[in-house]
Amino acid sequence: MDPGEDADASVSQQDASGVQPTDEDDAGEEAAQADEDGEFADPAGIAVEAVSINRIVESFDRSQIVADVVVRNTGDRTYGTLELRVDAFYEPPEDDRTYHPPRVDERTAVGRTYVEREFEGFATNTRTFDDIVIRYDADADANGSTDPAEFDLEIAVRRAEPL
Repeated sequence: MDPGEDADASVSQQDASGVQPTDEDDAGEEAAQADEDGEFADPAGIAVEAVSINRIVESFDRSQIVADVVVRNTGDRTYGTLELRVDAFYEPPEDDRTYHPPRVDERTAVGRTYVEREFEGFATNTRTFDDIVIRYDADADANGSTDPAEFDLEIAVRRAEPL
């Protein structure tokens, strides 16, 4: 990933039973594999190439993280449908952790969403899932933060249907 991007990308294998991902939730999905370049690809051959948080829309009720995810098909199959799960995490800066009393003082899951795209044929190159929206409660879950640098996104391929 380029150093100028706003979020860290990784392939996660947790399931979607709630906001807090747990190891118990991943029974139905296969583990991700790192290739020789350190890039993560799931067993279907879909690799997350880049994740960027474009902006955070501040709202009284639920703020929104708006992000783009770029995936590459590194496998042999041609896909017609891909479904991704995008988990958002808040990582408070060091100076915010010393706030007394601290509200959120460690990395915390703040939201998740699912996105599905259909393709006429996704065999090679990359595809961008753009304008993905993850809603979160900024005050309760992220110390009121709307700074993209304080959030990480983890991406999991939930479904990859070949043509």
